[in-house]
Amino acid sequence: MIRSASTADAAQIAAVMRDSWFAAYDGIIAPAIIDQATAPDGGARIRQSFRMRPWQRMIAAVACGQAPADDAAGIVGYASFGPEQDVLDTPWPHPLTPAGSDGQVAELYALYVHPACWSTGTGRALMGHVLAKVGVAGYTCITLWVLEANARARRFYQRAGFTPDGARHVLDDLGGVTEIRYRRALSA
Repeated sequence: MIRSASTADAAQIAAVMRDSWFAAYDGIIAPAIIDQATAPDGGARIRQSFRMRPWQRMIAAVACGQAPADDAAGIVGYASFGPEQDVLDTPWPHPLTPAGSDGQVAELYALYVHPACWSTGTGRALMGHVLAKVGVAGYTCITLWVLEANARARRFYQRAGFTPDGARHVLDDLGGVTEIRYRRALSA
C-alpha cells in the first residue's frame, strides 16, 4: 500500500533511510559518515523537512511481505519529490530552479526502500506513484541525482526510463562522492 506520508511517519521513515543507506552505500560512503548523516533522532530531521520544504511531497510504502522484523506493519519505503532544486553551486537549503518554480521540471529528491524489501516491487511502485503525481501536476520532465558509484540504483532508474544528462555534483560532506543527474520526459 502506498499513501501520503505525514510527520507522524517521520521516525519510521528515518529508520528506513538509515538502514537503506548502510546497505546501498556500503563501499561507497564511509560507515562513519553514514552513521553521522543518518544518526537516530526520532525522526526530527524528517519532520523538519516537512516544515522547511512546503513544496515537497512524500509518499510511504507500507508492508511488502518481507518487512523488517521489528515493525512488520510499518513503513518499508518512501519517496519525496517536488519542483526541481538548484543544487549546483548553491548553498543548502537549495533554491528551486526557474523551471522548478514554473512547474515545468520536477525532481525526485529521494527514494529509499528497506533492504529487506529490495526486489519486491516496492521501489517500482513508489516510482510509479511519483511519476503519476508529477505528470498530473503538469510537469514535462523529472530529474534526480544518484551517486555515480551506486550501480544498483542507476540500473533501477534506467529501467524506469531515466538517462544521465551530463550534470555532476561532488558531495564534500559525504566524503567527496560524486552524484550525477538523471532526467526523464513525462507524458502529457
